[in-house]
Amino acid sequence: MATTRLSTYAPQQVTVVITQDTTGLSHILGGYSEDGIVSVDRNVEAYTLYTGADDSNTRVKNSNSSGTITINLQQSSASNDILHGLFLDGGIFTITVKDASGRSNYFSDEAYVGDVPGGAFSNSLNTRDWVIHAPKMSEIIGGNSRLSPEDAAALEQLGVNIEDRWL
Repeated sequence: MATTRLSTYAPQQVTVVITQDTTGLSHILGGYSEDGIVSVDRNVEAYTLYTGADDSNTRVKNSNSSGTITINLQQSSASNDILHGLFLDGGIFTITVKDASGRSNYFSDEAYVGDVPGGAFSNSLNTRDWVIHAPKMSEIIGGNSRLSPEDAAALEQLGVNIEDRWL
């Protein structure tokens, strides 16, 4: 049974970093929307269930590791200019999404801006939702609390390495 411990999630410690070797660009995105920072989704499930006519079942591992990273920026954010410049350039870049207050991390070294977001203007601040395509995405998904000895032992049995600061 998992032990419940106090967790701390700090939204200001979520960073999205874009680098591009061909131009030397390195940019930490900022000016996020009030309601959202970033969302990361895989494009397909890792496994697909195949059921035969005789009700025999096989799971098929999908080699597709692609995903989308949606970044929610205020319309006033200078990061809109950076992302639009990357779109116009048509270039490939590296993207890292990291929660420094926890153990989650997403990475792709072959990302690109799929399309520009729509624009809206009103009496209040609007958002620009940028969809980044990540054809080869890797992820580490973890929590935000220190681990109990029992949870640490279970993770060790699964072959998961945990930094000492979480123990």
